[in-house]
Amino acid sequence: MDFDGIYTDPTDEGEACSQYFSDKILSLGLKEINLETREKVESWFGELRARQAAQPFLYGWRSEGRVSAFTFEDPFIRNIGLADYLDHLVGKGDAKCKLLLKHLSKSEKILTFGELSEWSFHQLTLKKKIDSGAKNWVEQAMRDGHEVFIVSNSAKEKIEEFLNQNGFDHALRPKVYGGAKKFGLGKKPNQVVFADNEEDGQLKVDTDRPFYEQALLEIKPDAVIGDVFCLDLSLPIRLKREGKLAFKGGIFFRHRDYTPSKMVDLITGRGTKVPEVTLIREWSQIKLQ
Repeated sequence: MDFDGIYTDPTDEGEACSQYFSDKILSLGLKEINLETREKVESWFGELRARQAAQPFLYGWRSEGRVSAFTFEDPFIRNIGLADYLDHLVGKGDAKCKLLLKHLSKSEKILTFGELSEWSFHQLTLKKKIDSGAKNWVEQAMRDGHEVFIVSNSAKEKIEEFLNQNGFDHALRPKVYGGAKKFGLGKKPNQVVFADNEEDGQLKVDTDRPFYEQALLEIKPDAVIGDVFCLDLSLPIRLKREGKLAFKGGIFFRHRDYTPSKMVDLITGRGTKVPEVTLIREWSQIKLQ
């Protein structure tokens, strides 16, 4: 199982990241490029996000210069993807973005919008909001004799602290595999086509994720549950197709309020090439043998 988005609802944290990002820009008071008030900053962001929405698979969380997860896949990547788009605009010579970045570099030593996004993430002080349904489901699964692993990009210590704070009994506690680097792409792109339709074209995801693959092959899980298709599920699907892991218990895509409708449509609608995945809204939909 993934951690953020499975054991937690990261909506508030993602919104806080976006707030830190915009607050830093607002603090510069850049009247010359019409970014001196909160309303103007947010209006500009709205325009940028609308442009991104028209091309949802071009920007996002990058690794090795390639997109590892798409812009709108979860509340954290929403901010990372906006930064990626802004850096793209700088590279294209956009005057407003270049001037804004010049001021960020001069006053804050922030050289890219990606660095601003990372800075915003590290400002987070919110307590993670637990998904009580996940806790109940996990504890019952373990009572039924299943072994449960959390495999996450987050540090093991942070996850263990969360489990302690939220009353996970030591007898019914999942094992933690932290620092999984699901976002970390390798040197050899391995794109898989997961959907193909006339409106959106092909959904291609890079599945060359050596750190995550190492974790999966080490644990050999019977089932995988995740809320971010690219990070959590694309590699397990490829490994199943290659016969390296069976996943006889299933591959489950946790549909949350923030899950992009376009991603859901592409994975479950007409033209999908992902029969291995089961979309779930409620924990009761997951039945393990």
